[in-house]
Amino acid sequence: MKKTIFILTLAAAAVVMTGCKDFLEVNTSRDEPVSVICEEVLPALEFYTTQQVYDCAEYGVYLCQCLTTGGKATTSSYAYKCGWGGFLEMNRHPQWRRHYYDVGVNAQYMIADAEKLGKRNYIMIARTLQLNSLMLTTDIFGEMPRSKAYAENNPSYDSQRSIYDYLEQEFQAVMALYDDPEWIDCPTNGVINSRRDRMYNGDMRKWRAFTKALYCRFLVRQIPNMNNTQEVRDKIIALVDEVLNDPDWAEPLYKFDGGSAEANCQWGPSMPKMNLGWAQARDNLLNSAIPSRFFGSILGFYPLGTKTVNSLSRKSGTIFALDPRATRMMHYREDGSKTKALRSLQNNIGMDVSMKVTYYPDLYCNTLKDSVLNNYRSNPYTRDDGYIAYITEEELLFIKAEAQYWNGNKAEAYNTTKQAVERSMARYSVRGNMGDPSKVDEDFLIDLFYQLRLPADNFTIANLMQQKYVAMYLQPEQWCDIRRYNYSSPTNGIMYDNVYVYHVDKVYDLNKDGMVKLDNFNLTFDLTRPYNIYEAHWMTPKDMGTNFKFTANAWINRISPDPETEEKYNRAELEKLGAYKNPDWLRMRMIWQCDVNSNGAITSKGEGEWMSVNQNF
Repeated sequence: MKKTIFILTLAAAAVVMTGCKDFLEVNTSRDEPVSVICEEVLPALEFYTTQQVYDCAEYGVYLCQCLTTGGKATTSSYAYKCGWGGFLEMNRHPQWRRHYYDVGVNAQYMIADAEKLGKRNYIMIARTLQLNSLMLTTDIFGEMPRSKAYAENNPSYDSQRSIYDYLEQEFQAVMALYDDPEWIDCPTNGVINSRRDRMYNGDMRKWRAFTKALYCRFLVRQIPNMNNTQEVRDKIIALVDEVLNDPDWAEPLYKFDGGSAEANCQWGPSMPKMNLGWAQARDNLLNSAIPSRFFGSILGFYPLGTKTVNSLSRKSGTIFALDPRATRMMHYREDGSKTKALRSLQNNIGMDVSMKVTYYPDLYCNTLKDSVLNNYRSNPYTRDDGYIAYITEEELLFIKAEAQYWNGNKAEAYNTTKQAVERSMARYSVRGNMGDPSKVDEDFLIDLFYQLRLPADNFTIANLMQQKYVAMYLQPEQWCDIRRYNYSSPTNGIMYDNVYVYHVDKVYDLNKDGMVKLDNFNLTFDLTRPYNIYEAHWMTPKDMGTNFKFTANAWINRISPDPETEEKYNRAELEKLGAYKNPDWLRMRMIWQCDVNSNGAITSKGEGEWMSVNQNF
């Protein structure tokens, strides 16, 4: 037990990262080198991986404009929650440290000890989590030190192209080890129990399936822009089928017990803040967050939530949104006049003076009882005893559906998307937890949802990706997806397959009697930039023209390298890259956003200059 605590404390308290001095040189005596055993490192490594997934999702849920706040500040120490202002002044981004130190160093220690003892199962797990960490980190920062990260005090930055080439090679190498009986069934493999491996209890065949699932996520980065070819798409479809048909496949869920800071899920109402020796960790602050108008439009929030829908339902009842997942994700609340509704707000527009945060939905949705449906509506992520998902079955199904869509098999893509939505609904206990059937005929309302949000006869890439947007709520992939499709909307003029991917039509409307009419679903809503944008960085016409705010280049695509380490210790590399205190760097696309080989998927690029691919790619 002491060694476990030692590892966790050591990993949290040390200040080294890329751009700083070597870990061993700073933190240990050369006469007394650190010695740890892999059995004690694995729990810490999984815990830090879980924290890293949360950190990326916590930034992303605001950057993809799913949640907003009641204020309209343009700058903040939480710059990603405001008008995209203050990024260059933020003290630290936790994802950087998670990768280089918390995951990176612990993984190196675990591998070193396992190699000495022939415990190959620990090596495979460490390499899988390293792959996950590297992909999460490059997909939020772009270029970053990799090849020389631990070899030099001031390591050079690798291009994202070279990092992706390395990821491909490493995925192939690690997957080959999982398929090698001399590794997966090695007699010297260490015993791994549930105390050491909270997710899979040391079952290497489950780890193998998880590694292949991560590779599916890696492959989907190539479409629709970077390498949108039949070969890639067929590979994705085959691999997703292989994973989901594998009897050893199980979702990688890191489950929390609840009851204390370390035992509470990061998304839970206790808002645990895992500082672990440093003060830049982010608590979830869902108690002050508000669903964006864009998110509410996709979910189909009713303007008034107390209306009875006799015209559509065979039995009377109260509903609050078209999407039945909405009231499982969050709980409606009353305003000052006791009117119940699910309410949303445009990003950073600020609340009206008559409104309070407590009039907007309870995003924890874990304790309030629904008086109409007579059940507890629980979001499995936002509980103290909830879980962090590394990847989900619905994500894999959406990945497959996207590949099928771009293969031209829209009927198959529709069916797979519907499977993914059903899996997402099951996660939120839709259908399986319907309450009193005498009051609400939920199956009928679900049919209406499919009619309007997933029409089989006119299925588009917008239908697919908007449903994935909902299913990826509180997942890092939500921001990755919206960037892969370059924030496609009428606001920036970018179209895929001749549709705006993030243009929401058929938004709910009500007539004067409170009845929904099918022919009155004619409102629309488009993804827009934060209303109160930080003009100093995002309204500069010097190289984009006077209509910059409407061009394809006016969107945030990455965050800056961690200022705490890189600006202090590796400034020369940042200046060489063009990333030192440069707001234009935040607009530079990831390699998988650029139209390199889209095979016509991008049918319109909007007005203004289409930002060129960085020469370092």
